[in-house]
Amino acid sequence: MGLFDKLLKEGAEALKEAVSDENKEKASALFNSLKDTIQEHAGELKNYVDELSSQPAAQENSETPSMYTPMNDGKTCRQRILEVLADEFPQYTVRENVSPRTFGGTGRFMDYSIVVCDGEKPKLIMMLIGKTTASHREYRWSKEEAQKNGITFINFIEHYPNRPEYISQRLHKYL
Repeated sequence: MGLFDKLLKEGAEALKEAVSDENKEKASALFNSLKDTIQEHAGELKNYVDELSSQPAAQENSETPSMYTPMNDGKTCRQRILEVLADEFPQYTVRENVSPRTFGGTGRFMDYSIVVCDGEKPKLIMMLIGKTTASHREYRWSKEEAQKNGITFINFIEHYPNRPEYISQRLHKYL
């Protein structure tokens, strides 16, 4: 018996024990409906996986590198973003490590990694984040402060390659 079947069986048994006699029929019908839906979608997922695995693998020496292919240029995500900003958006002023207090926020915050300004007016805020940054209170408060002030807020995940083409595409979307 597979893990999925075992979990379904245990769930059905627990449901039968937990429900009073008058509601057993309703609960059983609901459980069976849920089981059918899950099995239907599991079949669709299996077909999709089978279809993907039957397709020929992409060539390793493809001209277009994957978004997840590491960059070997020795530059940080911040350096690449600053280069793209300087090359493609010279009309904007760029500030680094800006406190949300500069925009009127009060309290504890995480500094904004990069702020792009049109003159003195902030136009775009970027946060360079790691795997768990978004779960920090200070991060959330900083994000909320930007949204409260009507400033566009985006993230770049530092441990991803963040190729210049990808950075450029995202910045053109927001600037």
